[in-house]
Amino acid sequence: MYRDIDRINLRTMRSPAVVAHYARPTLAGPAQAQPDELLPHERAALTEVQDEVRGGTLLDIGVGGGRTVQALRELSSDYLGIDYSQEMVAASQARYPEVRFEHADARRMTGIADASIDLAVFSCNGISMVGHDDRLAIMREVHRVLKPQGIFLFTTYNRNSPEARAGFCFPDFDFSPNPARLLVRSARHLKDTAISVVQRLRHIRHEVHTDDYAVINDKCHNHGVMLYYITLAQQRRQLAAAGFAADATAYDCAGQRIVDDTTLDSMALIARKATPMPRQRPGNDPM
Repeated sequence: MYRDIDRINLRTMRSPAVVAHYARPTLAGPAQAQPDELLPHERAALTEVQDEVRGGTLLDIGVGGGRTVQALRELSSDYLGIDYSQEMVAASQARYPEVRFEHADARRMTGIADASIDLAVFSCNGISMVGHDDRLAIMREVHRVLKPQGIFLFTTYNRNSPEARAGFCFPDFDFSPNPARLLVRSARHLKDTAISVVQRLRHIRHEVHTDDYAVINDKCHNHGVMLYYITLAQQRRQLAAAGFAADATAYDCAGQRIVDDTTLDSMALIARKATPMPRQRPGNDPM
C-alpha cells in the first residue's frame, strides 16, 4: 500500500508539468503564493521562531521549485535544500546556482549528521505525501538530525476540514469575456477534467481511512496525488511519540494561531525537540 502511494506521488512530483508549475515565476490562482513568498501560516510560524534560529543551520525539506529558499536564507546562509524528486532539485539549482541542494529522502537522511540542524522546515504540506509509516519515519528522522531544542516547522492537511470530505472535484475554470481566450481555456478545462476523472478512477482504491488519519486522493494536480490528512490533536500525539515536546504550536492557513481547533484545510506546526529528563541517581528518589 505505501509503495503505491509513494509511486503515485513521486511520479507526479517528477513530471515536467508539475516541476514547471512549482518553478515558474508566478503560480496560477490568486490564492497561491508566489514562488519566493511564504504562505500565511508558514510566515506566521517562521516569524515566531526566527530569532531563535537566525544564523543557525537550516534544512529545507521538500524544497520543490525553490519557493522557500529566499525566506530561509534571509535568516542564515548555512542552508541546505533537499527533495526526493531529482527534477525538483535541478529546478531549484537552476534558480539558485549559488545555493546548496541535494537529492535526498526525508525518510532516510543518511548524509545529515545527528544533532546538526537548528531548524528543519517541511513546507507546502510535503509531509502529507507519504503513507503512515513513512510519515512517522520522517518525524523520527527529523528528530534525529535536530540539535537539542531544535525546531521542526512543517505544514500538513487537516482532517477536520471540508476538503477532507470533498471527494471528486472538477478543475477550476477561469472565465474570460474574450472569445478566443475563452475557447482556449474551455479546451484546457475539458482536458483537465478528463485527466481528473481518469486519475480519480485509477487512484481511489488506494485511499486509507482510519480513526487516526486518512490518505485521500486529493484534487491537487487533477487528482494525481494521494495526501495524508490528520487532526491537530492526533498530529500532536504523533510528534510527542517521535520525541518532540507536547502541545506543538499551530497556525491555520490564514496565519492565525490555533487556540482549540480549526476547520481550514492546512495547518503549520512548530515542534521542538524535547529535552530528555535527567536520570536520577540511585538512592536520590524524591520523597
